[in-house]
Amino acid sequence: MKPSLLAAALSALMLVSACSGEAQPRAAATHGATARAGGTPSPVQTPTSPDRLPNPVQSPLPVGSKTLYTKTGHGKAGVTLPASAGKASSITVMWTCAGSSKFDIVVAGKALAGSDCGDGSGVFTAEIPHAHMRGLAWKFSAADSVIWRIVVTQPPGK
Repeated sequence: MKPSLLAAALSALMLVSACSGEAQPRAAATHGATARAGGTPSPVQTPTSPDRLPNPVQSPLPVGSKTLYTKTGHGKAGVTLPASAGKASSITVMWTCAGSSKFDIVVAGKALAGSDCGDGSGVFTAEIPHAHMRGLAWKFSAADSVIWRIVVTQPPGK
């Protein structure tokens, strides 16, 4: 082998090895680029439909957790969580969104959680302790162009 061909083969082998690890795929997607031949990053395609967004639940839920709410949508929306959410010591909200605006969860006129959206590759999590639960009627505030996917869970035994 010529030295330049050997160097290219070793570089390709290192790239394949680096991409095969389980800890890296989410981190790569979060940064908004994927590798292509030659090592130049290419932009991630922004999803145009909420069902094309990644699942905000990034790891298995603990045994005994309850899913209280799951939904995809765009723009503004609202939900009334079940009464069990108000009795829980905490609840967890996980969401992802795509668009040039923010996605906020508002309760009783005050922001409970929120994020900038971007290309939809980011996944956000907020644990809401019982002390911060201002009510069960939540509003999702976002521009009409923003698409989102959200999951609300209750930890086991709480």
